[in-house]
Amino acid sequence: MKIKSLNFKDLRNEEHYKFYLDVDYIIQRYKVRNLGIDKLHPAFLTALQDEFTTLNIIRGSVITDELYETDLLRDKTFSGLAGTVKSALKHFDPEVSNAAIRLNDLLDLYGNLSVKPYDQETAAIIKLLSEFEGSYSTEVAKIGLTAWVQELKKQNNAFESLKTSRYDENALKPQLQIKNCRIETDKAYRAIVKRISAHIEINGDAAFAGFVNDLNLRIESYNQTLALRQGRNTKKEAALSDKQPEVNTH
Repeated sequence: MKIKSLNFKDLRNEEHYKFYLDVDYIIQRYKVRNLGIDKLHPAFLTALQDEFTTLNIIRGSVITDELYETDLLRDKTFSGLAGTVKSALKHFDPEVSNAAIRLNDLLDLYGNLSVKPYDQETAAIIKLLSEFEGSYSTEVAKIGLTAWVQELKKQNNAFESLKTSRYDENALKPQLQIKNCRIETDKAYRAIVKRISAHIEINGDAAFAGFVNDLNLRIESYNQTLALRQGRNTKKEAALSDKQPEVNTH
């Protein structure tokens, strides 16, 4: 028996909070002590409350999820870029695969940019792009990564422009803070899942079957929501792929 996965990053702010509200309802139903998460649950509640407080501030302001959606778009492009590099590692042409190795090593140094706070992510993308367009430009061209680099640059600039031109400093603070709150709630939830999974492995799943089944039903529901949304974005992503140049093997 295993708790299913959910891509929390793709959830909108309201969806993210509502999912964890559902999680806590299930935890309370099956009892914290029975689940063996006595020491982990308080941190989860604190993170959830912080997210709720920040979300309420956003609800009461003129700020919508526009900034979040723009950030999510650049995160998806970064993920696609990294995936293109990974695929090129297995290319039959050694020149292409060697170029991919260099680029993959560079990406490893930067890590997963999507989990960074907004300003840190923007700065890291700018620095990474400067390397793509500078000392790694030959490798970028060799594996056909140019269109991805250009798209990421465009989206990163769009995010920064939106952040600086549309919102004054006081209105922007909660929108920036919500990402950090979400990261903390995700971290607290993963700790709980890891602990319960360990209990199941050691003691068997009999005592946890109800909890896991109920949680998985919630996760399936949110996964369906994300799948429908992803389907609407398929044409846009396909258009980006069509713009990419052929791999240069000469």
